[in-house]
Amino acid sequence: MRPSNQTKKIIYGLVIVLIFGSMYPYTKWLDQEKKDRDLGEAAIGQIDTGSFMMKLFLLGGFRGIVANYLWIQAEDHKKNHDWDRLKATVDLITKLQPHFLSIWTFQGWNLAYNVSVEWDAPEDKYEWIKQGIKFVQQGVEHNKRSPDLIWDTAWFYYHKLGFADEAIILRRLFRDDEDEAFKTYIDPETNVKVVKGDNFQLGYGWFSRAIALVDEGGTRLNSGTADTIQYIDPSPQRKGRADDIAFRSMPSHAQTHYAVALEKMSIAGVEATFGEVAKAEWARALRQWETFGRHTFLSHNEIPRNGKLERDNVQLDDATNPEKYKTLNENAQYWTDRWASQMNYRYWKERCQAEMTQLGVTARQLFYEGTKAYKTGDFGQASTKFKEGLAIWKDNLKNYPVYRDDDLNKKDTGLVVKRYVRVLRQLGEPVPEDFPFKELLADAEADTTLDPFDAVEMLGVGGEAGGKPPTAPTRPAAPKPAAAPAAKAAD
Repeated sequence: MRPSNQTKKIIYGLVIVLIFGSMYPYTKWLDQEKKDRDLGEAAIGQIDTGSFMMKLFLLGGFRGIVANYLWIQAEDHKKNHDWDRLKATVDLITKLQPHFLSIWTFQGWNLAYNVSVEWDAPEDKYEWIKQGIKFVQQGVEHNKRSPDLIWDTAWFYYHKLGFADEAIILRRLFRDDEDEAFKTYIDPETNVKVVKGDNFQLGYGWFSRAIALVDEGGTRLNSGTADTIQYIDPSPQRKGRADDIAFRSMPSHAQTHYAVALEKMSIAGVEATFGEVAKAEWARALRQWETFGRHTFLSHNEIPRNGKLERDNVQLDDATNPEKYKTLNENAQYWTDRWASQMNYRYWKERCQAEMTQLGVTARQLFYEGTKAYKTGDFGQASTKFKEGLAIWKDNLKNYPVYRDDDLNKKDTGLVVKRYVRVLRQLGEPVPEDFPFKELLADAEADTTLDPFDAVEMLGVGGEAGGKPPTAPTRPAAPKPAAAPAAKAAD
């Protein structure tokens, strides 16, 4: 006898109830596991429910397939320089897989580096760089527990705005930008949100934030789930690893470059800053280097001791402390010296110590004023400034031999020596036999390079391109190429 339709419905209903009943304890267990391992989307970052179609893909399990297809399309659009379609395609991928870190870095880099270089006007370049940075910041909102995108954000502020060929103009555009949210970061020393007008300060803040997150244990790559969860997007640069030396050094580099930039016209049309402000920023740079140098790293190798294998604690700052260095065992000395040399730690620490002194800041100011006088043909004033500055600089550097003897400092000081000699020749005065740093003259005469990050060198004393006012011109809200621009070399 065949069961009736009513009986079938009852049986099917009971099966459904049984299935859902068996799923309930599993769901409760899974929710608890997500909570214990901190894997929920709310913990990872901002939740974007998306459109109805996105929800269908989510429910149907097609997100991975569709995202892979869109990724292939994105690569094709990139090769064809079809930036509008690339942006639209990438936006779809970020809706489907907002926690796929590589897509945020991929498109942020495209906008800030590949697209911006297609434009000739610095104003257009700046807008695309800004779009790239803001795109990565969106990724941070979706992935607040990963330091990778925070580090990428810092890098774009620091490197693309600070070291591009047009950096002196791009930094002026950033300084004049009225978008305060774009210029805001959390000061790592006060934990207060601040608005700053220098891209190196933003880089310093974001780099510090990435390291703080790692130290709090908030990393997707090194969390307690690392042994049991295989992520599809492990960072190839190893960003976010607490023991990565280069990763930890970046706040120090950013703060140091900010201090360096203060003491020259590193922003078009903006005079250099000296005095207590410069001393304070160099002091902050020193604190950053010492914090980095006193972080404990573990040696890469293991040494057998007392019947077990052990790794040695390594602090780079011990390389600058002879008494402490002598107390280290041979293996710890090896890694301390190796990593300190690799990071040029002795140079950076001693540079900050030398530059933060009153003598250091005074000498820099005299060099700056002498260079401006030299560029405008006031040779008498230039001679006085250079002579006084070189004497003070020599007196200062006698206490900092590592910095004094470094090639970077010799090149920098040699340029002042070369200009001082040229000024004396213009005045018809003899070159003294014993003036400070005369031994640097020969190499300086052979060096014809200019500092591309100094507006006085590149644009003249006024620091303005083409004699135009240095204020930022009106920029388009969202620039779009009307035609394929001429190809240019990447910055």
